[in-house]
Amino acid sequence: MRQWKITAIQTGTIEMEKSIGTYLKDSGTVIRIPNISFLLEVSDGPEKIIVDTGFESVERSERIQKQRAWRNEDQKLDVVLRDMGVDPAMIRIGILTHLHFDHCGQNHLFPNAKFYVQQSELRYAFAPLPDELTPYFSPLIGEKPSFWGTDFEIIDGDAEITDGIRVVHTPGHTPGGQTLLVETDGGIYAIPGDNVFLYENIEKNIPCGHIYSRADWFSSMGKVRRMADHILPSHDQLVFSTVPAVFPRPS
Repeated sequence: MRQWKITAIQTGTIEMEKSIGTYLKDSGTVIRIPNISFLLEVSDGPEKIIVDTGFESVERSERIQKQRAWRNEDQKLDVVLRDMGVDPAMIRIGILTHLHFDHCGQNHLFPNAKFYVQQSELRYAFAPLPDELTPYFSPLIGEKPSFWGTDFEIIDGDAEITDGIRVVHTPGHTPGGQTLLVETDGGIYAIPGDNVFLYENIEKNIPCGHIYSRADWFSSMGKVRRMADHILPSHDQLVFSTVPAVFPRPS
């Protein structure tokens, strides 16, 4: 089994009410959260995988989703990757935990990548519930989704992507959410997208507040806990408690 290294990359910041991340907890408390993409690499070859790509632009995030957003020039995903010595054009595999605007907005930076997505997520993204139209930048409100033009590899359920990398269908935050399971020399790491906004979701077993199904969330997180040794949230600044934010942490 190949052993992978995970590097967390901050691709911007979004402001939100905390209860969007923690169901019915801390309503009225405003927090700023990082947008996180993950680069996966192996030591014995050139293969690299990008997981989630952040929001498309500050302008569209604020205009459509009505959330304040920030991104410095040096937080653009292609800029960060090139600073790491990685050419985005060389990446052939992308994985999207789900299709909300802040997870698929820079797919276009990877012209040669196929992005793995759940069939149920892609279907729902084009016809979501009324209160989910803006997170998907839906055509139903006259917008073009951030994932428009992506070269998708559509999967239905659990699947092995490559040696040491697999995805499992984990609905909850969205109906077609998926969790990435990564084999490392420090155990199996899970990247569950917005099912886990913050470490608090794991530690206190609190669902995310922006949620399609609480019942699915509890079922999915039970599955993830059984399958993984470590879980990485998608919007917690504590992910960057060491620099670089590499997992497993160097000993």
